[in-house]
Amino acid sequence: MITLFQFATSPFAQKVRRALAYKGLAYRIEEVVRADVAGGRYAHVSPTGKFPAILTGGGTAVWDSTDIVRYLDEIAPERPLVPRAPRDAALAHVFEDWADESLYFYEMTMRLAWPHNLDGPALDEFAATMPGIPRDQLKQGLLDGVGALVKAQGLGRKPAERVVEDARRHFMALDAWLDGRDWLVGDQLTVADLATCAQVSALLYAQELREIARWAPNVRPWLDRIDAVAPDR
Repeated sequence: MITLFQFATSPFAQKVRRALAYKGLAYRIEEVVRADVAGGRYAHVSPTGKFPAILTGGGTAVWDSTDIVRYLDEIAPERPLVPRAPRDAALAHVFEDWADESLYFYEMTMRLAWPHNLDGPALDEFAATMPGIPRDQLKQGLLDGVGALVKAQGLGRKPAERVVEDARRHFMALDAWLDGRDWLVGDQLTVADLATCAQVSALLYAQELREIARWAPNVRPWLDRIDAVAPDR
């Protein structure tokens, strides 16, 4: 059986959970103890300290969500997540990279670096995986840590209204692309859908994005289709 080492709060872990569900592969979850990563507790599965990571019953370890999805296609090729047609594979790669490297920083900024969005379900989920840390201390630690990260990346130095407008353009571009389509690439679910869905799910923790989503009629049915064939359990 596959063991998934994860931070439950990570959209990249959601991406992998959905991929495993779509493939119909049995797996168990081991929640990573954040404080133990630096000490090397998980070096056998992720020598870089990067999660999610998986460990197969045969001892093969794979870390990074992109590499994990491609590995799952190797061991369970019947329902490919990377399209076999080269042009579709290229487009799926572009969507996955857009989600993982661009939308990711929007959700980090809006979900975890803005106090009014963090103080709710997002903080509850972090608290559940970090018992013993007072809620106020955890909240301030997330605001400081994530705030420093997104400032270094650049998005966190933009005015909030500019971030919301940029996120709106991304969201509406996604909605326009989905007009008349069931999936982002081709005629079946791919890694493009899983990567983008995971980041959109995280973005919807932000009240600003939930308001924008009201004007995006194609996104919710697409999320429902993904839930039907690749549920996040």
